[in-house]
Amino acid sequence: MQRFRWRDYNGIRPTSPRCNSSIRGEGRESNNRRASKERSTNNVSKQQGESEVSQDELVLVTGVIKNLQPCGIMLNKSHDWKGQFIAKPHDKTIGEHASGGFVHQGVPWQGTLPVVVGSKGSMIYGHIDNHAPPKLGWLLAWDKPDNPNELKRVYVEAGHLGRLMKMEWNEIEQKLDASRSTSHSWDSETGAVAAADIKDYGEKLTLLRASFDHSPTIK
Repeated sequence: MQRFRWRDYNGIRPTSPRCNSSIRGEGRESNNRRASKERSTNNVSKQQGESEVSQDELVLVTGVIKNLQPCGIMLNKSHDWKGQFIAKPHDKTIGEHASGGFVHQGVPWQGTLPVVVGSKGSMIYGHIDNHAPPKLGWLLAWDKPDNPNELKRVYVEAGHLGRLMKMEWNEIEQKLDASRSTSHSWDSETGAVAAADIKDYGEKLTLLRASFDHSPTIK
């Protein structure tokens, strides 16, 4: 995934004819050289930190989502706590009785620090826009730490799409942190159903499987 960086552009006021332009020019050039050097040093440090970690050393979560109902669903929003999406389901939609996939990878930084972190994120799916009310939603969240000795977790929740969309990411993270490697959810009001599990295939490779359905008759 391409990361975009904003650059600051500082405007320079024209020099007054009554001022010593050579002295002011030297000051500006000195400041510009100092700022350029600092930016270059920071960029080199970050690039060196990233180059020290190969792709094989980063956590990689491959997710498979099965839509078991006769209605198409679409990705409404997603969030990264740690790591980044490499690929999301094609066209952000999953057709009826079809499957979609995504890949989420750890990264060799946390904020501005060169720290290797795992994969921790969340996605919320819902019925496509032209679906008759009520529009149902399915939430999926996972956590695969970089340390293989730490517990991996997955969390699902199903119900009204509007309710799930109003949930804060920190609330979802708290529920994820209290979950385990399997999760099930059935909303008695709507009959929306979700299930998921997460399993390692080595220290860094992980498979996440999730299914979304609508079964009002479940008790």
